[in-house]
Formats: sequence, C-alpha cells, structure tokens
Amino acid sequence: MIARLSLAAFLLLGALGCDGGEDPGDGAVTPGMDGSTSPGPDGAPPPGPDGSPPPTGDAGCELQVEICGDRMDQNCDGRDQSCGDNDGDGVEACREGDDLTLCDCDDTRTDVRPPFGGSVPGAPELCDGRDNDCDGRIDESSECCAGCEGIEPSRADRCDEAGQCDCSTASGVGPCPEGSTCCSTGCVDIQTDFDNCGLCGTRCTPSADRCTAGECRCGDGPVCDLTFECTGGACGG
Repeated sequence: MIARLSLAAFLLLGALGCDGGEDPGDGAVTPGMDGSTSPGPDGAPPPGPDGSPPPTGDAGCELQVEICGDRMDQNCDGRDQSCGDNDGDGVEACREGDDLTLCDCDDTRTDVRPPFGGSVPGAPELCDGRDNDCDGRIDESSECCAGCEGIEPSRADRCDEAGQCDCSTASGVGPCPEGSTCCSTGCVDIQTDFDNCGLCGTRCTPSADRCTAGECRCGDGPVCDLTFECTGGACGG
C-alpha cells in the first residue's frame, strides 16, 4: 500500500514539473499551465504560442532610427538587432541594403548621423565637405553653398568647386530641373520612377508593375501579396 502511494505521489510531482513553465535546460521557454511564457535566460522576448520567433516589428511598427543595444527593432527591418556603433552616437552603422536615412552613414564620426526623429537627434549639415545628415548629399544647403539658394536640396547632391549646386550623377552641370530628384541614377521623377519610387533607391518588387504617386502599385490596385507577381496589372501565381 505504501509503495503504491509513493508511486502515485512521484507521478503527480512529475506531471506538475512538466507543466510548470520550467526551463527544460536547452534555453527554450515552455508555456506554463495558464499558457503564459517567460523571457529566456538572456532577457529576449518569449516566443509565440506556437513556438514561432517573437515579433520583430513588421506589423504596426513605427519607423525610427535603429538604436543600438536596446533589443528593439526601431527601423522595422525585422533583422537581428545586434549592431555596431563605433563612434558611440547611439545610431547603428549602415549595413548592406539599409536605407541610409535610417542608419549612420559614417560610423567613425559623431558629427554624422541621419536627422530622422526618434530619441536620437540628427546631425546638421556643417559645410565641411561631408554628408553630415546622411541624406546622400554634401553641403547642399543654401547656408553651405550660395549657388543652392532657392533650389530644393533634393535637386542636387553637392556643391561644386565653383560654388554651384550640382547633381553629380546627371549629365551636364547644374541641379535637376524642377519636379525631378537627384538620385544615384540621375535626375528622376520619384512619383513615377519604378527604381526610385517615393524615395531614391526604393525599387518596386515584382509584386508591383508601376510606380504611381510615389507608391508601388499593381495596375490600379495595391501591390500583390509576396507569393504573387504582378503581370499585366493583375496578381498571378
């Protein structure tokens, strides 16, 4: 009789141990009896109820400059938040494929970082031959270049030796005409350019077939789901 009671107590304790939300020892987090989860040993967010990775900010993410070391995805790229910040200005260094306006385009200088709101103030353009504000342009403001007076900064990317505004990637000398933007591919209309839709360097994916009013579109509708391509103005498999 005593042996049977001991066996029953052992089995009961074993069942409670499996459902108590304990760490199995491999670093994973198991749900407790009420379905809740706890952070992992490194303080990372818990996985989803189906064991999927924690959300990275893709849904409802409010775009900001990525801040190093806070384990948050401010720039909504869904990637690992580990980052380099060699100059210690609080903005991570640009990685390949990053939007230069959302990262530090020169991580060796504290006077260079993008003016993109958030908790880290941007650096002003200092007229020093550098792109201090990481907008892809050098000394383009009228304060730095007398020839840029009255010309939108988006129409030129540098102040030449003669003190004139210039789009260095466009043929000829001078700024882009009104209504055009100086991008790495030259003077383009970012309202309609497929490779620079809305912003320089923002290329529409195969889920769209045109750029309309600065937005990638499939025909007259929105872009297709990622599993479909836009062909002839319609989403297909």
